[in-house]
Amino acid sequence: MRKTLPMIDKNIRCRANTSRQSLMKASGLNDNQLQFALKLAFGKAPKPVYKSPTGGKMYDSESLLLTLAKWCGMWSYVID
Repeated sequence: MRKTLPMIDKNIRCRANTSRQSLMKASGLNDNQLQFALKLAFGKAPKPVYKSPTGGKMYDSESLLLTLAKWCGMWSYVID
C-alpha cells in the first residue's frame, strides 16, 4: 500500500477522488487483497464516495492518504 501514496497525493493536488482500479494498479494487489488491506488500515471497509459511470468505486483521496500513510508509517504525508 506504500506504493499507492504518491498517486493518492497527486490526486489530492488535482482535487480528484481515487478509484479502486487505480489503487489496484499502483499497489499490485488484486481486488480481494486490496479490500483486505483497506479493512486492516481503516478497521472496516471504507465506503466509496460514489460509483463512477464506468462502475468503478471512487474513494475520498484525503481520507485514504491520511489513513494509509499512518498505517504504513509514512509520516511525511501526514505532517504538513
